[in-house]
Amino acid sequence: MRIADGLKIDLKAPVGGFEKDVPVKYGALIVVPNYSAKEGQVVSCTYRGLFDGPIKAGDSPSFVGEAAYFDGGVFTKTAPTGDGAVTVPIGSFIDSGVLLMGVALNG
Repeated sequence: MRIADGLKIDLKAPVGGFEKDVPVKYGALIVVPNYSAKEGQVVSCTYRGLFDGPIKAGDSPSFVGEAAYFDGGVFTKTAPTGDGAVTVPIGSFIDSGVLLMGVALNG
């Protein structure tokens, strides 16, 4: 039985809530909420697709398919380190944005 179209999913906003269009680590996913919501509200979020940022200050991706990582709320060319860091690519830099692949993450 299919319960989602593979691009969006409804999620309960975590502690601190969601801010519209700001990517966030949600368990083992990186999601982009479609609207702002307070903690506990159910929000439709996108976890696959092409997004235009935010990109870590100082990074200059060439947008030709290099690996994209997620670090502290921004996309980056460099794999982050430390406890809970997303140390695997979450997508690719392409067409002046980040193509999220919707795959499970570590940490």
